[in-house]
Amino acid sequence: MADKRQPPSWEQWDPDSGAKTFHNSEITLCQPRQQPAITTVYRQDYPKHELWWKHPPPPDPNLRPVPDFNHTSSHRDQFRAWKLGDGASVAPAYPERKYNPKLSGTTTTRASYIQPALPPKMSHGPKREARQTDVPIGTTTMRSSYQPWTLPGAHFTPAGPAPREIPFNGTTTTRADYQQPAELPPPPAGKNNPPHVVSKFDGTTEYRAKYEQVPLPPGAFGALGLQIASKAYKFGGIGGQFCPMIPQGSPAPQQASKTFTTVVDDQTTASIIVVCKRNDAYDGLILGYFNLEGLRRGVVGSQKVEVSLKLTNEKTLHASATYSQGGKTKALTFTSAKGPPLRAVTTTDEVPSGMY
Repeated sequence: MADKRQPPSWEQWDPDSGAKTFHNSEITLCQPRQQPAITTVYRQDYPKHELWWKHPPPPDPNLRPVPDFNHTSSHRDQFRAWKLGDGASVAPAYPERKYNPKLSGTTTTRASYIQPALPPKMSHGPKREARQTDVPIGTTTMRSSYQPWTLPGAHFTPAGPAPREIPFNGTTTTRADYQQPAELPPPPAGKNNPPHVVSKFDGTTEYRAKYEQVPLPPGAFGALGLQIASKAYKFGGIGGQFCPMIPQGSPAPQQASKTFTTVVDDQTTASIIVVCKRNDAYDGLILGYFNLEGLRRGVVGSQKVEVSLKLTNEKTLHASATYSQGGKTKALTFTSAKGPPLRAVTTTDEVPSGMY
């Protein structure tokens, strides 16, 4: 595993030139194979296969052959029981009718029935009898028009203390009417209470203009990722695509890993191109790249390369690639000790003059 430190190259990157420069050595995302859904059914769901031969069952000597019965059946009570005699059947007698009601042709009306008398009306008593009024229906009256009902003798008003009549004081006060308490004197000096001393601030202050302003790079921190192909070339894949791994604006430290595969048959080299790009920009910058060699020849999708990006701080980025089948690993560390943060520069115009 090689751990070589190098400063970022900050080379201009765009999809067209990136696809031409790293043609046939790009990588693409490894799509997991979709396994068909496996379902199970019960044994009785499968139809039983008929045998093409079958031994006939042996005849039962105790059973006599019965002719095919092709008649309909009915209830048992519809059959007559035949009495066995001297070779002739005897028909049973018709059952005797035991109930013969007679129809009466007379009808009655409601007036023929006696209506029970209703109970007498209950009187309200001398104190609760209804009072007649000459007020027409639909008019309202004042509360004073109603007469209060007197309680019967069985009810009584409980005796209690008479309510106190408290006069209402209608005067109000304001905040100025209240006196503010005087300030408390300082505690007396003693063994446990040292004398109270008010110290004066004798420090010096400086204006903000005396501090040196450090110019920040324009724009927000871009996203870190790799240049890949959309899919294998023979399946219509397009090279020069940006695959983000560390999202834009996320604070350090950050770490991300993804698995990639080859784009052409018999590919033996995988180019790991680390790109910094903003989401709203078409192009970006190449921080650097390295080649992972020694891949076994095979069809596309058979080789697996796992790439990891680890952003320790804004000026240190570790990139590593591991070939799963061959057990090979190659890593590279990008540092920007003398320059701006790695993700702050996303175009060639933002690269400081004379930096690298």
